[in-house]
Formats: sequence, C-alpha cells, structure tokens
Amino acid sequence: MVKQYKCYRYNEEWLLIEMVLDIPSSEIDWMDIAVPNEELDEGDWQCPYMEQYLNADGTEKLCEVYDEPEEDVCPCRVAFFIYDDDLPTLHTPYGDFPLGEKEELPARLKEIIEFEEED
Repeated sequence: MVKQYKCYRYNEEWLLIEMVLDIPSSEIDWMDIAVPNEELDEGDWQCPYMEQYLNADGTEKLCEVYDEPEEDVCPCRVAFFIYDDDLPTLHTPYGDFPLGEKEELPARLKEIIEFEEED
C-alpha cells in the first residue's frame, strides 16, 4: 500500500515525511498516523502536522495546507511534519516506518513545502 517512504531533516527540530500511498486521497485518515511513545497514553501520541498533498512527482502542491484535493488522487503523494523527539517509529495503518534514517531535504520540496512553527 506504501509505494515510497522518505524521512527528511527539515530543520533542527522537525522532520518532513513524504509518502506515496496506493489509496485514494479521500481514504487517508490522518488521525491513524502517529509516533508511538511509551511514556504517553496513545491519545497523546504525536500526529502529523501541516499535511500537504503533492502531485505525482512531488514538485507541486495540489491544494492548500490541510485541505484535500477536490478530486481523489490515486496513488497519493503526501508530505507532513513530525517533531523530532528521537523516537524510532512512525505508526500508520499501512505499516510502521523508521524515523532514525534521515535524508537531506531535496530542492524540489524546499521550493514548495509550507511550514509554520507551532506555538
């Protein structure tokens, strides 16, 4: 179901996750994606921040931050932020993915991804 997964260092505190999912964009449940933390109740686990839908090659955004595309996109390329708490795994309905192997952020994403620090 996951065709591609990448974990990028966005800045000193944040990771940018990019995934290509072989499901329609309307079927993504962002609340089912979290970073497990044994020190917290499951309801307090970190979830995606500033979700963004991208075109097939990841060079353009399909809609505004937090919005969904007007028409279903499948496969669906998404990007979102996770605070880097040195936790090992991103848990999703499509499998668990490592957060420890961080790659350099590609130029194509630097140009299009929006980011705001949380208060």
